[in-house]
Amino acid sequence: MIHQENLAELLYSLFNTIPDPFFVIAEDGTYLEVFGGTERSLYDDGKPMKGKNIYEFMPKEFADFYMAHVHQALETNTLSTFDYQLDTDKVILPESSGPGGVQWFETRMHPLKTLFMGHRAVTAMIINITERRELHRQLQELSYEDPLTGLYNRRYFLERVRLHLQESGSAHIMICDIDDFKHINDRWGHLAGDAVLMEFGKIATYLVQSEQTVSRFGGDEFVIALTGYNDTEAFDLAEHLRRRVEDHIFSYQHYTFDVRVSIGIAALSSADYAKSELIAEADQALYMAKAAGKNQVRLFGRY
Repeated sequence: MIHQENLAELLYSLFNTIPDPFFVIAEDGTYLEVFGGTERSLYDDGKPMKGKNIYEFMPKEFADFYMAHVHQALETNTLSTFDYQLDTDKVILPESSGPGGVQWFETRMHPLKTLFMGHRAVTAMIINITERRELHRQLQELSYEDPLTGLYNRRYFLERVRLHLQESGSAHIMICDIDDFKHINDRWGHLAGDAVLMEFGKIATYLVQSEQTVSRFGGDEFVIALTGYNDTEAFDLAEHLRRRVEDHIFSYQHYTFDVRVSIGIAALSSADYAKSELIAEADQALYMAKAAGKNQVRLFGRY
């Protein structure tokens, strides 16, 4: 059984050995107590903060942000959890012993029910989530990327087109389908087909402007979102791409082969933003290009 006189000492020792920092912060911003934060790969030593006001060592903009959360926690008497980015090099401490640079942190803040050292105060557990945020970013990028070509996939494309429509109010959708692609796979093998897809993706990406979105929708179908083009300009770009593919020598190992592409184009406006199928009209134009003999460009509703 733990003797009462030893309990406070044991708790104090426990708090000081935890890897994440644990603060008691008064409503005026004074750090009344500082515990833990022993993991130097994640945190600077926070002990020098004890007894100081947050405005003495933090940038004013960040201090204002943080104290707003302190006051909110005290007013609502509830747990508050929030994330934030902090340039730790701008924190004024006697010694910088942590990772340095911009880090992401999560604070779990809770108001104390009774006065602490005569002050209304909150407890604040700090967790460095920089690695977690980076992993999340990488996973998100992977979820948007076609693993073969490195281009964006269908999911990202549809999100991006809606963003295009929000920002500019109009866009053109260009669907590109490699003609007789099954013949390439059947005659030279699927690795040869993969080589064609990757090469086509490079050609398409090179020809369109950097702010445009090129994606692989699946199989041998690629889709491009164009902004800032009128119908004629979009058609001319598609023709340029078609001719570039026609003139290009595709190769795999010691094989070389000709590749042709059919392209369908359709214009979108902000009125199309809520449509569940944004590529339907471009797909119809592609069908017309295929029906006309392949290696063609068709613009929906015009030519």
